[in-house]
Amino acid sequence: MTVTTDNIRDLLNRPRGLNQATINEYISMRTIEVNKKARGVEYLASDSENAVTDAQKENAIKALVCMDCLLVLVNTVATFYPLDEQKAIDQRFQSQLKQFTKRGEDMLSLIADKGGTAFVVDSTNTRQPTTSNESDVIRNSLRETSPYE
Repeated sequence: MTVTTDNIRDLLNRPRGLNQATINEYISMRTIEVNKKARGVEYLASDSENAVTDAQKENAIKALVCMDCLLVLVNTVATFYPLDEQKAIDQRFQSQLKQFTKRGEDMLSLIADKGGTAFVVDSTNTRQPTTSNESDVIRNSLRETSPYE
């Protein structure tokens, strides 16, 4: 299954004023972005439960495209809705935009390399002193116990 314009229209409750070409452009842009950020299988077995599935990629693409389309709708609400409906429609779009922004960021972080690794990249104090790093280890341990810093 691929992401289609109908998927996006259904998720947004088929709003007026959303051009199909706009949706297609956002789908192509976000597909490239998601594929680039998605965790690869270079370090994982292909049947690993940590491997990114196509469904996860599609969900991230849908959420990000909906966010983009809602931004367009918020900026053009005055063009497609009568004056008496504009405030209610704008509030609805703003509310949806907040939700899709959060959902898109969560889904993108779920499939990204950073979200799927089991390694922490940070300095630790568990290193044993060797001849090459003895002064660094001692300095770091003193820094942690010093009441003057």
